[in-house]
Formats: sequence, C-alpha cells, structure tokens
Amino acid sequence: MLKLKNMAVKKVIAIVEASSTGFGVYTNRLLGITGYGSTVELAKKDFLSALKETKEAYGRKLPKELKGEFEFIYKYDIASIFEHFGALDASSFAKKIGMNPSLLRQYKTGHAQASDKQKKRIEAGLRELGRQLLNVRL
Repeated sequence: MLKLKNMAVKKVIAIVEASSTGFGVYTNRLLGITGYGSTVELAKKDFLSALKETKEAYGRKLPKELKGEFEFIYKYDIASIFEHFGALDASSFAKKIGMNPSLLRQYKTGHAQASDKQKKRIEAGLRELGRQLLNVRL
C-alpha cells in the first residue's frame, strides 16, 4: 500500500475485553468493526482482518474515518489482563501492590468495578512487575 507524504498515522485505542469464551477487540472510533478469538492474539488478528475487509468493501467510496493508516494502542480491562497473562495470579499480585486480594479478584471477575484510582494503582503495579522481570537474569 502506498503511503501519501505527510499523511499521519492515526493512533486509535482498541479495547480488549475477556468473555467466558474468549476475547473481543473493538474501538469507539471505528464503530461496527470488531474482532473475536479464543486468545488475545486471535482477537487482534480478527479485528485487523475486519478493518481490512471493511475498507475493501467500500472501495473508492471509503468514509473519511476509515481512510489512512492506523496504529492501535490496545487497552485491556482488568479481567482480560489476568486471563491473557495466565501466569499472573490475582491474589499474589494484589498482595504485592498492597491491595486486598478479595477486591482484586472481584475486579477480575467483574463482580466489582475498579475506580480510576484503583485502575492506575493496578497499572502501576503491572509496570513495576514488568520492570523487575526485565532485570531478571538466569
């Protein structure tokens, strides 16, 4: 695909959500384009395939919101993080970040909704865990 000079890549947040049977991916910016799969990778692949097929279906009459190139920034809900990264135990992680394990398990299962403050706390803990893992040598 040819890229036009000075055409900026559109950064779009795509939401990854877990369900009882797999994962879904969607964005509020490209309504009607969704992906689904038994894994996050398959859901992302399905989402990108749906975008490509939609663009092809429109042909030359492509709506403005679908024109150009996209860079997707994938945003996970709490349940998806723990489902996707199965090696991450919610109770142990909660203790590590100083959160009540029962509360984090409720966020994980969807029985309670995390506030923005709690989401930031969880995200900071995940980033710190990632930094620590990057420094591991065997």
